[in-house]
Amino acid sequence: MKQWILWISVFALALTARGNAGVFRGNGRTPVLGSTTRIQMVEEEVVMQPLRGNWPVDDSARNLDPMRFHCTFRLRNLTDETVTVQVGFPLDGERLPVNDQPVNQSAIIARYAFVAGTADQVFPVRYVPCDGKKKFSRLFLWEMTFRPRQEITLYVHYQTDGAMGLAITTKDEKPSPHRYRHLRLLEHSIMQGHFYVTETGNSWAGEIEKAVFRIVPFEFEEYLARRGPFEITEATRARLNARLPREPSLALMLLHMPMIPEWQPPRSRWREAKDPRTGKRCLELIFAPFKPRGKEDNLQILYRFVMMPQNVEQLELLLSCIRNEMETEEQRYQRIREAVEKLPRETPGRTPKQLEPPLSYSPAVEKDIADIVLEFHGIATGNEEIREFLECQKWYPAPSRPLDPALKKRLEELSRR
Repeated sequence: MKQWILWISVFALALTARGNAGVFRGNGRTPVLGSTTRIQMVEEEVVMQPLRGNWPVDDSARNLDPMRFHCTFRLRNLTDETVTVQVGFPLDGERLPVNDQPVNQSAIIARYAFVAGTADQVFPVRYVPCDGKKKFSRLFLWEMTFRPRQEITLYVHYQTDGAMGLAITTKDEKPSPHRYRHLRLLEHSIMQGHFYVTETGNSWAGEIEKAVFRIVPFEFEEYLARRGPFEITEATRARLNARLPREPSLALMLLHMPMIPEWQPPRSRWREAKDPRTGKRCLELIFAPFKPRGKEDNLQILYRFVMMPQNVEQLELLLSCIRNEMETEEQRYQRIREAVEKLPRETPGRTPKQLEPPLSYSPAVEKDIADIVLEFHGIATGNEEIREFLECQKWYPAPSRPLDPALKKRLEELSRR
């Protein structure tokens, strides 16, 4: 299992938050988030459009699914004076590794298709890898000048690649209790998605009177549910198959994994609406007023793909992988036990400690696995042996999900043992 985790981590990318307009101070390569009492962000509107990546979106993490952002900010000068502010838009709300090499400004701006301006002009923007406090990364900056009491509508458009990474399905991001270690494969998942950081909205005067967030996810989600976290190309299949003799659990990467949306705020809080500009069906989230507190108010549009079998063949593969890992663990235990027993017992401080033998693969283990899969599909089993495991999972309690009849029959056979 450890090798499998290391392998998938090769293509895992950091899940980071995409930016929001804020007031920054400082010149050169070390601006920092500041604040103003003179310019208010009156309203904010963010429209997000997820897109499929260029083919192939594969296990190398190339061609990740991008998101297109269209942002509108209504900014107002609260004073009777002319005010100039430096506006910053970080694409990442976390510090990412950067180097000190000179930045090709044109190439970076083109890469993200980043444009900031009004209806009448486009602002000249500059890019810095991170802010002076190393809190934000991929930061675009420009100056705006406001006449007394002037109100300006600022438009920001950009596109970023998605993020993909290995994750576990437990609620606290930690493995379930040690006694369930033989079930850890059922806690593995692959996540992908996008973020939008709202923290920098705190830098403007007062509070944001209204913030509207819209997303058009429907067709993209249909595609994503069919595809899975990535496309299994012939090259991917050949590469995985070549490693299967040494790492049998890699076969699970070839499964079609069910998709679970994990949004923050929860998707249930978004209401269906029509985009007033395009007329397209969308999901909408409105805050009035909006005073972002910090990272807890960042938007997260995430999709989790879990290692749950969808047919009998996939179930048998999962059982085989778990059996193989449990047998390997038993062999490792025997080797360690034999080595410990050879230690000289009469030597002070060298008394062997009692080793806990691992659980052996058995019909009882198969029953627990079958019951977990049934619970994932919303079918209660009443199996107290897995209760603590279930309560650790983000997907539990689960809604009713479609279940292949042949798979259900096989699961119920195993569950009766």
